[in-house]
Amino acid sequence: MPAPSDLPPGTPVIAGVLGLILLLLLFALRGRGARKAYRRAGPLFTAAEKRFLDALERAVDGRARVYGKVRLADLLTVRDTVTGKHWFRAFNAIACKHADYVLCSLDTLEPLLVIELDDSSHARADRRQRDAFVDEALTGAGIPVLHVPVQSRYALRDVQEALRDFLPPR
Repeated sequence: MPAPSDLPPGTPVIAGVLGLILLLLLFALRGRGARKAYRRAGPLFTAAEKRFLDALERAVDGRARVYGKVRLADLLTVRDTVTGKHWFRAFNAIACKHADYVLCSLDTLEPLLVIELDDSSHARADRRQRDAFVDEALTGAGIPVLHVPVQSRYALRDVQEALRDFLPPR
């Protein structure tokens, strides 16, 4: 192997530029794999979820913001007193779960209420266990939870009445 002084002038610069080009090429090719790995999932809400969203937005009547499919990890954070592997276990329990709808304060965007739309799948044992965990975690953090059974239609007065105690006055 030649000593650095035996190399033609500029060789280290050329090698550096070639290395940079190779790195950029590898980075660009990596992005193409992501383009091929995913497709559009379709509407954000099912037809039943969209029907409730429409009723919910009418019932809220501009007194709160309505957000859908919010990750629990965006609503909750693991307490500072939980550390190490317990922290990771607690975080992982909320990282991939979401709330169906969240009503937030207009000015601060603080969560006022989480709404879970319960269809027939919520009668299954695994869903009941998941719902119990979510309810306990949210209420323990001071965020109330309202469960609404899925329906083919929603009466505006019924939705308004269900939300009455959670929304700011007009």
